[in-house]
Amino acid sequence: MRSTLDELVAELADLKTLVASIEPVNQALAGHSDTAVRQYLQVRRRFDFAAFTVALYASFEKFVENLITAYVRLETRRVDYKELPQKLTEKHLTRTAELLSRRRMGEGRYVGMSDLSVVKNLFDCLSGAKPYSLNEAVVMAHDANLRASEVDSVFAAVGIDSICDRACRADAIISWYCKAHGLDTPPRDGVRRTVLDERLKGIVERRNQVAHRGGNPDDLLGAAAMSKAVTFIEALSTSLFGLVVGRYLLAHHAVSRGGIELVLRDGPFKGRTIVVVDKPAQRLFIGQPVFVVMSKGARWGRIQSLRVDDTDVQELAADSNAPSGVGVGLDFKFPTSTDARLVALRVEDDVVWSPQLVA
Repeated sequence: MRSTLDELVAELADLKTLVASIEPVNQALAGHSDTAVRQYLQVRRRFDFAAFTVALYASFEKFVENLITAYVRLETRRVDYKELPQKLTEKHLTRTAELLSRRRMGEGRYVGMSDLSVVKNLFDCLSGAKPYSLNEAVVMAHDANLRASEVDSVFAAVGIDSICDRACRADAIISWYCKAHGLDTPPRDGVRRTVLDERLKGIVERRNQVAHRGGNPDDLLGAAAMSKAVTFIEALSTSLFGLVVGRYLLAHHAVSRGGIELVLRDGPFKGRTIVVVDKPAQRLFIGQPVFVVMSKGARWGRIQSLRVDDTDVQELAADSNAPSGVGVGLDFKFPTSTDARLVALRVEDDVVWSPQLVA
C-alpha cells in the first residue's frame, strides 16, 4: 500500500519540476534571434498547460485506483469473501457479469484478463474457496471522472464511507488549507466540503476540456495556479491514504493480537511528541512501529525514546519491574482527537512502514 503514495509523490515531483521550469525557459527563449524559436515560445504555453492538466488528473486517478486495489487485496487475505462489505461483493458480482456480457476482455483496464480467469475467480469467491481472488479491475472501475462525489462512491463500494467528508478534517488537507490561506489557526471544524468539491471539479473539467479541444483551452493556468493544483492533489491524496491506512491498521492490528495497546496515562508533552502510558504487557523498544488511529485517519511512525524512572532505556521487557508510567517518545504529534488510540506492533509491517535503516 505504501508504494501507491510513493509513486504518486514521485509523479507530482516531476510535475513540480515542469511548472518550475516554465518561467525560466520562457525568459531564456524570449529574446532568441531565431524566428522558429520565438514561434515555438508562442505555442509552448498552451501545450505545457495541456500536458500538465492531463498528467495531473491521470496521476490522481491512478493513485485512487491503485489504493483501492491494494486495500481490497489486503482485506481478502484477512477475511472470507462472505465477510467482505456487502457493497463490495455486490459490485464485484454485477460488474463481473457486465464485463463478461459486454465482451470487453483484453481491452483497456481489462488487458491480460480472460473469460476463464474471470469466471474462475468469481466461482472461487461464491463457493467459499480459500484462498480466493477478486477480479480487481471491476472492483476499482468507475463510470465517471473522479470529482469528489465519485471519489466517495468508489471508496464506499469497498466499505469506506464518506471519505471526502472525513478528508476535510485530515491533517494534510488542513495543513494545505492553512498554508494556502495564510492561517495561523486551523479551522475548528475542518475544511469546508465545498472546497474539495470545487477544486476537484476544476481539475476534472480542465482535463476534459483539454481532452476534447486539444491545445486550445478557454483559460490557461499560470505557473502559480498550476503549482497550487499540484499541492492540492498531493494534500488530498495524502489525506485519502491516511484514512485508508487507518482502516487497515484498525482491522489488521488494533483489534487483533498483532497490536499492543498503549493506554495513555499523561501528556502529551514536548510539542505533543511525548506521552506517558501505562506499563504495557508486551516488550517495547526504540525503533518499534507505532501508530495512532482516529476518526480522521491515522498517524504512524516509530518509537524514538523510552524513559523509566527518569532514565532513558533502549527497551522495556514485559516482565520488568518498571512503574506503571512509561515515557514514550514519538516521531509524530499525538493528536488532540478524543477517540485516538495508540498501538505498538510486535513485528514489522512493510505494508505501511518503510524498512528501518540500521547503521
